[in-house]
Amino acid sequence: MFGMSIVQTHLTDRTVLRLDGPDREDFLQNLVTQNVAGLPTGACVMSALLTPQGKLLHDFLIFAEDNAYLIDCAAEQAAALLKRLSLYKLRADIALTNTDLQLHALWQEDGFPCPPMAGFTEDPRHQGLGLRGIFDAPPEIALPQSKLADWHSNRLALGVPEGPTEMPPGSVFPLEFGLQHMQAVDFKKGCFIGQEVTSRTHRKGSLRKKLRVIEVRGATRAGDDICAGERIVGHIVALDPQNACGLGLIREDAVELTLTSGGADIKPCGGLFDIEDPQKT
Repeated sequence: MFGMSIVQTHLTDRTVLRLDGPDREDFLQNLVTQNVAGLPTGACVMSALLTPQGKLLHDFLIFAEDNAYLIDCAAEQAAALLKRLSLYKLRADIALTNTDLQLHALWQEDGFPCPPMAGFTEDPRHQGLGLRGIFDAPPEIALPQSKLADWHSNRLALGVPEGPTEMPPGSVFPLEFGLQHMQAVDFKKGCFIGQEVTSRTHRKGSLRKKLRVIEVRGATRAGDDICAGERIVGHIVALDPQNACGLGLIREDAVELTLTSGGADIKPCGGLFDIEDPQKT
């Protein structure tokens, strides 16, 4: 059924929050960037919670169950996300809880999609991220185990950012980091927090900076500036310690220039912005 390149990984750096109660759909629909109205059981969508100024606070995936939503988020951000959502509860008849559920991924080391498998759903951010599922305990699957670091290496090679380390809360604009290309923003759903700024940026159709996969030759660190000569044109968002690549947020007018960061040469080489925005009109 599976090729030898498909592996499994327990995503130990993720936490699952549970949102249930009769008002759960309306509650979430008014807050997050993705349309959750009428999601069928088993569906998984990418979404985010923004500031009123349109900057990213939390990125997460939402799994729809019969009577609840399961929110798959960075473990280091789970408590902050739970607290933030609770602030908006007011009189809504909902319950928010942390769970002991576990995230598990099936993926191909060469970045190709995985065939369907019961209990798993496609990662909506990029087909190369494979499948993911939520379980009480890691499922018994006859596939090789792969390290979490290997899963993240594949993610970075695909140009997919994730979590507060790469996207510090309240400091980045979601469209510059390609959230529209990860199917995380529905521009037709109506209001959500930060919607006005985000929709205006989308309608303008131009971004000064975009997240890129970068080849790195030499020594630099995450957070270091990317320069064209003496001009700062971006910064290193993430580096893959296993490969000479990473993610860089780079000004569009500098992508074709000779770039450096610290003692490293930097070469942009694709990423999410090579994928056409399906909602662009």
